[in-house]
Amino acid sequence: MCDVALLHKVVANVHLVHPSSLSFRWYCSTPFTRDKYEFCMDQLKEMTPNLNLQQANVRPVNLLQERCVLPVEPASTPEPNLSPSLRKLNCSSDIFRCTLMNIPQTQALLKQVMLPLGLIFHPFKNFSEPLPVIPGAPPCCSMCQTYINPFVIFIDQRHWKCNTCFSLNDVPGNFLYDPITGSYCNPLMRPELQHAVLEFVATSNHQARPPQPATYLFMFDVSYRAVETGYLQIVCQILLDNIDRLLEDSETRIGFITFDSTVNFYNLHRSLSRPRMMVMSEIDDVFVPNEEKLLVNLHQSRELLVSLLEELPDMFRETQQAQCALGPALQAAQKLLAYSGGRVSVFLTQLPNIGCGSLQPRESPGGSNLQLGPAIDFYKVLALEFCGQQTCVDLFLLSEQYADLASIACISRYTCGCVYYYPGLHHIHTYFLVEKFQEEFQYYLTRSVGFEALLRIRYTQGLLLHTFYGNSFLQTTELLCLPTICPHTEFAVQMLIDGSLSESTFVVFQLSLIYTSSQGERRVRIHTYCLPVVSSPSEVYAGVDVLATVGILSKKAVDRAVRSCLAYAREELMQAVTDALTAYQNSASSPHHFGLIVPYSLQQLPLYVLALLKQSAFQTDVALSLDERVFTMYQLMTQPLTFVMRMVYPDLFRIDTFTSDKVTYGVKDKTVKRPALIQLSVDNLTLQGAFLMDCGNVLYIWVGKHCSTSFLNKVLGVSSYTSLSPTLVSGLSAICIHCRILHMVEDRNESTMSYYDFLLHLKEQVCK
Repeated sequence: MCDVALLHKVVANVHLVHPSSLSFRWYCSTPFTRDKYEFCMDQLKEMTPNLNLQQANVRPVNLLQERCVLPVEPASTPEPNLSPSLRKLNCSSDIFRCTLMNIPQTQALLKQVMLPLGLIFHPFKNFSEPLPVIPGAPPCCSMCQTYINPFVIFIDQRHWKCNTCFSLNDVPGNFLYDPITGSYCNPLMRPELQHAVLEFVATSNHQARPPQPATYLFMFDVSYRAVETGYLQIVCQILLDNIDRLLEDSETRIGFITFDSTVNFYNLHRSLSRPRMMVMSEIDDVFVPNEEKLLVNLHQSRELLVSLLEELPDMFRETQQAQCALGPALQAAQKLLAYSGGRVSVFLTQLPNIGCGSLQPRESPGGSNLQLGPAIDFYKVLALEFCGQQTCVDLFLLSEQYADLASIACISRYTCGCVYYYPGLHHIHTYFLVEKFQEEFQYYLTRSVGFEALLRIRYTQGLLLHTFYGNSFLQTTELLCLPTICPHTEFAVQMLIDGSLSESTFVVFQLSLIYTSSQGERRVRIHTYCLPVVSSPSEVYAGVDVLATVGILSKKAVDRAVRSCLAYAREELMQAVTDALTAYQNSASSPHHFGLIVPYSLQQLPLYVLALLKQSAFQTDVALSLDERVFTMYQLMTQPLTFVMRMVYPDLFRIDTFTSDKVTYGVKDKTVKRPALIQLSVDNLTLQGAFLMDCGNVLYIWVGKHCSTSFLNKVLGVSSYTSLSPTLVSGLSAICIHCRILHMVEDRNESTMSYYDFLLHLKEQVCK
């Protein structure tokens, strides 16, 4: 009946819930003329595919009558209105997503539709196939340094026109010459003009200094509270299991610091017979010994490293130290990595309470007066010093009690670091949390990493970058400093139209990421994305990417909540959806008074905004600690869009009828069976069924009281519903409340509207 093997894999990672506890490219040999250019542009418009799909996207929908707005399959990005040849050459939506796939010609038109113009990009994403690597740097514009790309215009055989600043450039002679065949070639066949994503090995012009060896520094909280959690044994064992996977380069270096009321270094120099600990009790100005003894070659000191990792969990087993000198330890790390840079991994289990960077509890018992911004500037200032020396800081917070994540997370925020949070982790009492920690830390150690990275954003003249979202230090409006970058790192920008794009048929966005690989090689990765320019509201509506729009709105809401308060963030979310629907009402050829009318492309926007308003990060009456709230906001700001959307509006499937109610789609030439999506309302749950909810960072299974015994036996391994013992489930009652009230976002609860009530409220606001 069911795909039992697949479901068993799913069930291994879920919580059970009882219902009862509820380019145009032109190449020719004749000189360029304006008439010929306009003629070719007209031809290109005629080549544009039939607009049936885009016309369908502007079909009016009355949400009060059509409330089932979820797609049958997972939503995909709308295709830009480009010719088939240009769409084939364009960058993938896995790397670039724009809120508007048809770019408004003027800022006035953008204001008319009242939708955000934003870009979400994923510059270091892993690819299933190797990227094209070209020999040498491709030609770039002499004025703006944009690299030649598949969407540039060739004026003749020797000249090309930049599609960001419109300057004319000479085609280098070596660009026309094939060294393999020894003959001249058509430049349009060059890989630079056939691929929107490619890499090349950086030349000396792209390097401020020689590539530094990959350097890893681990910092462990060893206070009494930390020892009680047992996390050190877990971390050291995972490091032992994966130590050889860090040896991608023979020059890789590693070091360790532990801290409680003191800061402790570890001499692992290859000349020693065993590791030596050096205790620095003076934490006001920590003395850092010889760097060569503390940051050692991983290959040469491997045996000493293994000895340290085996001994470290027992070294502090009898400690009674309750103090935590995180600030002095970070200052010591900054001195240690001053010349080489690298990646710092900090493990913390409590509020820093001694030395520089010490903090006081700010969490109010009643949950009011939320302190979402940093209490002090210490961690931000130190982060900027880290960033200047190309050092990234990743934070693993394992505290059961308040640790002021809002202040401490600045150390990762401005160094392109990551924050991981495991509240109340204990090696015995929180089995599921320990398993999650193990899996994420192992991936953290073994994933691809780019060091000493710089990301430059270029775009067609007439656009203006307004606001940036993501973990990095913004050196200039268009240049990001990223001490490290990993595959899941995602950024977003909100843009304005500065003047007019009336001279442009297309706009182009280009990312150039320069980084040092784990093997010590300096590389440049280039991404180019092309979108058409349109001149009417209907064309703009036809290209709305509602998921990207919600992604941008969520980041704006987090930013507003941190800078001011939750109330203002909620007001802005409400205003955003109201303004968008009012703008559509005003632009319609005839007013609509008998429903809430939206274009088909925007039909999911009210639902997703309601889900955002009900998201735990923005709810004031949710039983959520301040650190958990801050971490949830951090995820909304930094995680990939697919993850964010599952946090906002989880995927719900019925799984006991897996074969009879399914959708199939291809993955790597295989057909995968997938149940149809179900809207998040308790009315859609039945006592005869079993349902899986994917919330991005957690999976839930909701089992009905009268679910078939065949399913229970084959998939869950029990003979009856009553055999689903709560002892097999972690935090059963809390999970059920969380699942039913927070995640079933279309239902009414004590403090929030149902989806239907929300639509009525929007209709009232729009028709004022």
